[in-house]
Amino acid sequence: MKRTHLLLSALLLAIAASSQAGETELQALALSHQHAALETMARERLARDSLDDAALWYWGLDAASEPRLRVELLARVQDCVRGKPQSARCQNLWGVLIASRLMEEIDLTALSGIGEIREHFENAVMLAPQDYAMRHDLQAFYLEVPGVLGGSHRKARAQAQALAGTDPARAVLLRAQIAISDKDFDGAEALLASVQPGADRLLARDLQAAQTDLGLALLEAGKNQRARALFEQLLLASPQEPALHAGLGRSLLALKQAPAAVTAFERALQLDARAHIQHRLAAAAEAAGDKAKAIQAWQRVLAEPAEAAHAEKAHERLAALQR
Repeated sequence: MKRTHLLLSALLLAIAASSQAGETELQALALSHQHAALETMARERLARDSLDDAALWYWGLDAASEPRLRVELLARVQDCVRGKPQSARCQNLWGVLIASRLMEEIDLTALSGIGEIREHFENAVMLAPQDYAMRHDLQAFYLEVPGVLGGSHRKARAQAQALAGTDPARAVLLRAQIAISDKDFDGAEALLASVQPGADRLLARDLQAAQTDLGLALLEAGKNQRARALFEQLLLASPQEPALHAGLGRSLLALKQAPAAVTAFERALQLDARAHIQHRLAAAAEAAGDKAKAIQAWQRVLAEPAEAAHAEKAHERLAALQR
């Protein structure tokens, strides 16, 4: 399964998706990247009610990329689906956790996992058909998975159409995601520019998540200067968002502005120590000629289970740097 920005988008959407009573603190901790505090609160709530799907959802989306927690979270979410079968959140989180695992374990066993992801994302939409977060994740699946494994542009378009009557602004965001997938960046940008959140902070956060996806897609397409301009624009409104600093760092590194990229990556890590960008910081530090900082960053890559995909590169670079 293609590596995606699903976890970032899912967490942003979780924060924006609900204002139900009792969730304000969970939202605030997720938004401020206070991972330990969020885990503590979620565990306390789950100790009182093991089927507290709000606590499990926020914690699970926040920690899905952490291998040390994912096994426990998956067991909890399976219990939640059995004990609370009408919970769209538990169905959605089950899909997110499997997707996160497959991002790190791309092999033949992934084929059965892809079907599992689709099943739970489709169940979540069936249970909460007007929930943008559920529609967003299912659409992402349809866009990113080959047709032979369940992907479908037709079904992706259907997600936007389903919201057009009840939530037209977010239906536009889903249409923009299709344009991004098709590499129609001008079309995506125009669609996103047409969404005007005004005082609606939740819609503003959904819009920012989609704009972040556009920036990352521009980077993947080699449109580095355009990506840089977009991330700089977004940072004017959200200077405390680590993902935007990380995106800016990637665009700066691609533009061979390594010292500035190092600064951007370090700022992202200051705002969110769990941001899995040590490998990017290490590469930027090497390009900037800062050998000591590069060695430290590559060593941190080896120390973080979530950076395991970059371990071989870390060993290679450390051997070269420490000669």
